Amino acid sequence: MADIDNTAWDGPAAMSRAAASDDPAAAYRAICAGRRDGDPAVQSTWALPHHANPGDPPNAAGVRNSLSRLPQTEGLTNAEAAQAHLDAHMADINPEAERETIITAIPDSELTVRSVDRREIVARIVPWDVVIETPIGLETFKRGSFSHVDPRQVVLRLGHEGPPVGVGFSLDERDDGAHMGFRVSKTQRGDDALTLAIDGVTRHVSVEYAPRESEAEVVYRNRQRVTEFHRVALKGVATTYAPAYPQAQILAVREAQGVAPMADPEAPPVGATPESPVVDMTPVTAVISSFEQRLNERFAQLEERSRANFTIPSAQPEPDLRAMRGDWMSAVLRMLSGERIPDLQLRDLADLVTTDNVGVVPDAYLTELIGVIDPSRPFLQSTRRLDLPAAGMSLIVPKIVTRPTAEKQSIYGDESYPEKSEISSTATSITNVTYDAITIAGGGDISLQLLKRSSPSYLSLFLELLAEAYAQNAEAYAIGSLLALVGGPGGVNDGGTLDPELLILGPAWAAGAAVRKPINTMWLSSTAVGAFIDAKASTTNAPLYSSIQAGFTAGGGTGGTISGLRPIWVPALDGSGYEVLVGPSSGFGWTEDGTYTLQVDVPAKAGRDVALVGLLWFAQLYPTAFTAYGLTS
Repeated sequence: MADIDNTAWDGPAAMSRAAASDDPAAAYRAICAGRRDGDPAVQSTWALPHHANPGDPPNAAGVRNSLSRLPQTEGLTNAEAAQAHLDAHMADINPEAERETIITAIPDSELTVRSVDRREIVARIVPWDVVIETPIGLETFKRGSFSHVDPRQVVLRLGHEGPPVGVGFSLDERDDGAHMGFRVSKTQRGDDALTLAIDGVTRHVSVEYAPRESEAEVVYRNRQRVTEFHRVALKGVATTYAPAYPQAQILAVREAQGVAPMADPEAPPVGATPESPVVDMTPVTAVISSFEQRLNERFAQLEERSRANFTIPSAQPEPDLRAMRGDWMSAVLRMLSGERIPDLQLRDLADLVTTDNVGVVPDAYLTELIGVIDPSRPFLQSTRRLDLPAAGMSLIVPKIVTRPTAEKQSIYGDESYPEKSEISSTATSITNVTYDAITIAGGGDISLQLLKRSSPSYLSLFLELLAEAYAQNAEAYAIGSLLALVGGPGGVNDGGTLDPELLILGPAWAAGAAVRKPINTMWLSSTAVGAFIDAKASTTNAPLYSSIQAGFTAGGGTGGTISGLRPIWVPALDGSGYEVLVGPSSGFGWTEDGTYTLQVDVPAKAGRDVALVGLLWFAQLYPTAFTAYGLTS
């Protein structure tokens, strides 16, 4: 006999364990009988689980539950195979189904002694279309299922034990069920069977039939699986005292001359205390237990359906409770212009506004502002960023004045360079250069009326515009501080004009090499970018700098190389008097305080000059390594 799991069944838990396994598809296939179209690794593709884990024996309650759910399970691609699979498990769970003969107690059966002299008993052996609970499940009998039975081949037994006590002689299919007549043998057990029937002890019958020789189909009534018999291989009928239902009872004892009603119990003598009747509650408790079991199964089905239909809500993103930039800017501008802010609004902005300097942009918005500022200053982003000074308003940077040198000390065999001759050296000189902080502002004028009536989204956009203006002003000042040194002693070299179609950069390379800062970058104005893109070979008219033409984008600027140099488009060069600047990216340094402040002046008019202010340092570290050019006309 196959192993059976008789523990409590939890279908959703079995499906959850399969989903969490290393191979969900294989796990679902091992525990489920039903299959739908779809991804085998997805739970919705499978149905009718009845094994707790892959490799476990079938769970008895799980098999019964799956059989009851099978008719309501939609979309199955293997409904017949699932039915056969579950039926095979059910045969293991109920071994009685494989027995040669099944004994079924018949509710409302009527047993009557037809003739004592002829030793004849008649009984309604089965009613039609009544669902009967048997050891192998629910059954019902259709009219006509006994029409083929030869009553002489059906034996009568006393309680299904021992040899037969009689044999059938008649079988009638009436409106209320199948009725049979039996002739009781003259044996000790036959006498017992007849006497018990006459005395009303055995008032009911149960039938014995061979399931393998019978014909039936599975139907579902009230969502319960019922075996409906259309042809029954009846083998025997047994008299029994235990009724399937309390209302089943013997109606009469038939004598040769007629029908005599059953005798009433004798009345107790006058004055005697009547004995309390003994009531057998076994049938009642059996019915209650059966009802309770069906009710529990129904609740289990409802619970499993609820679990199967339960949807875990997806995680919702936590709402962003931060104040918008516009809300912060509106409050700060009002405070800077002298207006009083309601206490409730101040409490909402407590983490964003500092009382000692209300205009400082909070850390919560710095990333957004830097995302606007950095792309707007390509010159600074392509040069060297220095460490911020720990304190003060000056940036002190060491600068090499004289570099160390190395010469030959001796050459073996050459008397002009004898061994142990004096090492030639040059005094190394390093000095400190101080650069002062510069305050850069990006500002605009906004009317007081507009300030009071503006929405936070407008002010948020205005703050971005201030950030762009700040970046452009910082870029222009940085380029201006370097170009101001063109032509001066120790300053930027003036390379004259540059022809993109006849590019000569030899002096620029030499200038960088002189201070051991080889050039690597070419900063271009908008005009210079166009000139290099349009430059053509004189013989083939093909583009000379196809790499920057192909790599140029509106968002990212130029790409590729020009004579091995990285081209950078710097709009701040427009109108500066120079179109091209060549040099080392590490030859110019800068740093920034990183704290931006919103400032407002308060003139005696309706307008307000609003600016985003920051602190920067610009260091022209090696100006002689740079060369500035115009363009040939």
